[in-house]
Amino acid sequence: MSLRGILFLGSFSVGLVATFFHPAYGIMTYIYEWHNHPPFFWWGDGWPDLRWSFTPAIITLASLFLNYSRMRKLPEINVKPVGWLFMFVLNAWMVSKTVAVFPEASMDKFFELFKVMILFLLMIFIIRDHEYYRMMIWVIIFCVFNFGFTAWEVGSNRDIGVIAPNATEENAISAHVVACLPFFGMYFLREKNRWLKAFIAIAIPFCLNLLILANSRSALIGLGAIGVAAIFLTKGRARFTVIFGIIVGAVVFVNLTNDDFVERQQTTMDYEEEASAMSRFHIWRGGMEMLKDHPFGVGGGAFGALSMSYIPEIHEPKTQHNTYVAVITDWGYIGFFFYMLFLIHITLMTFRIKRMAKRHPSMEIFHFEATALQLALLGISAAGVFHSRQYAEVVYWLGAFICMIYNMANARLEEVKLEALEELGELDGSETSSEMIPNPVPSK
Repeated sequence: MSLRGILFLGSFSVGLVATFFHPAYGIMTYIYEWHNHPPFFWWGDGWPDLRWSFTPAIITLASLFLNYSRMRKLPEINVKPVGWLFMFVLNAWMVSKTVAVFPEASMDKFFELFKVMILFLLMIFIIRDHEYYRMMIWVIIFCVFNFGFTAWEVGSNRDIGVIAPNATEENAISAHVVACLPFFGMYFLREKNRWLKAFIAIAIPFCLNLLILANSRSALIGLGAIGVAAIFLTKGRARFTVIFGIIVGAVVFVNLTNDDFVERQQTTMDYEEEASAMSRFHIWRGGMEMLKDHPFGVGGGAFGALSMSYIPEIHEPKTQHNTYVAVITDWGYIGFFFYMLFLIHITLMTFRIKRMAKRHPSMEIFHFEATALQLALLGISAAGVFHSRQYAEVVYWLGAFICMIYNMANARLEEVKLEALEELGELDGSETSSEMIPNPVPSK
């Protein structure tokens, strides 16, 4: 067994054992495994199927029941966005059972969405402390860096040597990396530990190199959207730091590019002269024609089989190459309605978090976390214009992360109010005990 295989087994086993003590470690182990799924790497390709993702999920669920009474209680656990997600998943089930062109394939896609919804709820109920949240984000940062390092080791143009569940080609992986880059930036701004700060500074060029090797137009659009939005979503001195970081990042990015990358990216502007870029517009137009005949959707997995009947410009079956076209053609107008309401709801929650964060200096950390989440959501949404990511787990992870931070910020705000009343002498100290309002204290 290779050293990397041993390291994975060791860290994976530690994560499973730690999960018995607190289910938050189970969420981290699940995320870690997603980024390091053994069958997708040379070091684990020949291993037996040990249900790598299912195992931490089951242990996490068991730990939640075992440790629930000892977990911190929050004044409110807001899971309202799951209502839209539930309706979206329910519609997928109804489409699969009634009008889907390929019912069996469509049911497989429904189960994918159903499992993601369960994970969404588990994440929100389990991660209640900012310290656990911070640890989870660091797991993502380290794993995404490993993607970049692996691509640097074995990757080449349009073949980065990295895949993951529901992200089995370079466009999907690069979109995932783009969605995670805001965490690198915001944690670099906030991190006090110089070693961790230095690690992020070293890791970012590896991630940018992966994006260049992936040569994905959708990822570059997502990255550009993040860069522009970051200037407007940050404030004060952080804004000047962000602008400086963007300039430095752009210089590094340009110096890492090659002729293949430049040539392909130019087609984004000159799309009418490039067959691959132009085909996307033909596909989207054909998708709208398909929708006229199937207003409730064709079901999961059917678009490719029907595509040549609606898109005369193509010579082989094609997928939608657009998240929003994919949602509306697979699950119809109703599914699209609920999917968009889910995205809108979690986006609005980030602005509510920022409003709460203005109430007290100790809540500033939540402003930074919300900004990172806004940029991450914008990045994956913009990349989704040129690539289908309706089944991408990172979209739903981000929704869960937003709910987590909202609940933590709300709890902290309640504590701030009680502290103010206590200072005025209107409450005695016993009324602000941790039993009344346990506080997910932000890490410094």
